Amino acid sequence: MKRVTAIAFLLVLLVIFNSTYNYFEEPAALPPHVLPPVAQNTPEPAGTPRPQDDIVQTPEPTPDAIIYQPGVYVVGVDIPAGVYMATNDDSDASQVIVKSSFVPNTEKPNIIITARYLTGRGEFEGRPTYSNAVSRGGGIPILPDDDEELAKILREGLVEYAEMLAEQYDGLILSGGGDVAAHFFNQEHHPASNPPDEILDAAELALCRAFIALNKPVLGICRGMQVLNIAMGGELIQDIPALLNLKPGIHNTHNGKQARHIIDIVSGTWLYDLVGSQIEVNSFHHQCVDGVAAGFTVAARAGIVIEAMERGNALGVQFHPERMLDEGMLPLFEDFIERCLYDYTVFYVLAAPTLIELAEGQYIEVINASLQKVN
Repeated sequence: MKRVTAIAFLLVLLVIFNSTYNYFEEPAALPPHVLPPVAQNTPEPAGTPRPQDDIVQTPEPTPDAIIYQPGVYVVGVDIPAGVYMATNDDSDASQVIVKSSFVPNTEKPNIIITARYLTGRGEFEGRPTYSNAVSRGGGIPILPDDDEELAKILREGLVEYAEMLAEQYDGLILSGGGDVAAHFFNQEHHPASNPPDEILDAAELALCRAFIALNKPVLGICRGMQVLNIAMGGELIQDIPALLNLKPGIHNTHNGKQARHIIDIVSGTWLYDLVGSQIEVNSFHHQCVDGVAAGFTVAARAGIVIEAMERGNALGVQFHPERMLDEGMLPLFEDFIERCLYDYTVFYVLAAPTLIELAEGQYIEVINASLQKVN
């Protein structure tokens, strides 16, 4: 019995000795692709990045920072240079357009002038007065005969060329002409409307949208103003005498007499800065804009008829300024051509505030947004 007890005691001592030896052994190395677990109470090394370190904190405006509402400003004159926070005004079209006035293009800008293709004659309609206006304004007129892709889009309706042309050229003039097909602005054809040229309609709408998408200057003249409005989602009144109950001859030639009338120009608009508060204009239209498209401002009226509209670098006039260069309209083309000299940057202001750094001398336009200077 004593022998059994002694053997059992020796076995217990052996187990204790083996456990003590394993306690002091080096732990087995982990495979190279496995990291050892970190104990919860182990302090992290200094400089260890934390999740919140990746979050960029938006600077807050100073408590007394002036809120600049939608409008046009010159940095260093109207507002100080610095970093601004642009806030969306609950609009899908909120943006800030910044034009650098430091490095204009050194060459004369190339301006597309649209024209209708006369199928029966196999040629494009001439545009001598438009070309003259562009030349006198300081630009180079580009007609369909000057560019194969421009000819194709206007003659064949190959609208896929619109974006390429907008990237290649500096400005767009949508010229006057006939009525636009009513289905382009979600209406039925009115009996008083003239037969449309749908290839030209589709081409001009595509060109207009492409230039505006790049914030390049667009000037819509007569029909061109109507195309501008339709391209941006607006509609037309298809016949002024029938639908607005205005006498024939007020806005269009009647019994061989050319119509002329006074327009009242809205203070603070692009057109007002160029020609003043009132001017007599020619008139060749029986259709007109039925309220301006979203984001545009009415720039002039003749009674209840909208005679001009604008937004940023897009201006539409219902009259023909190219025929009135010596009656005070040359500055309009000079200013339009000057706008075509510069490169523009567009900041789209979405749900989150957008930070924009503005330098002295820049020209900015705030659309459906507001600006506040930050620290």
